Amino acid sequence: MLLRDQISRTVVAVFGLSMAVVFTASTPVMAEVIAQATPNQPRMNQRSGQLMNALNPTPEQQQQLQAIRQEHQEKMRPQQQQMRQTQEELNGLMAGNASETELRQKHDQLMVLKEQMGELQFDMMLKMRAVLTPEQRSQLANLMQERRQNPRRDR
Repeated sequence: MLLRDQISRTVVAVFGLSMAVVFTASTPVMAEVIAQATPNQPRMNQRSGQLMNALNPTPEQQQQLQAIRQEHQEKMRPQQQQMRQTQEELNGLMAGNASETELRQKHDQLMVLKEQMGELQFDMMLKMRAVLTPEQRSQLANLMQERRQNPRRDR
């Protein structure tokens, strides 16, 4: 059961957010989840590694997957910072006397940044998926389905 819990956590960290972003990036709730997920980056990296181990990758696959993660983390880090800053600016405007127009403009700016982050995450997921065998993809799909059916197991 411990291995299953670890796998479930990892699935959410690497692929769950990516898939959710693709299908619901326009919703403010999902966008907020993405923005709040960034402080957990070290834990997400650990989960990602655990997932890959659960899929029994070859040494070559491990190397490729690690390179993909590293490349995309370098791309996502500045994007995450910009999203956090814009969210803080929006929060400040909400607390102050900003006009509705100013609030909408800042919100639109934040949504564009979050959509861009979703694209980066989806791109990473596609590249990682391309490294996996059909059997590993199937196993991953099963793990993701299990995670969706038991969303609170890792909390």
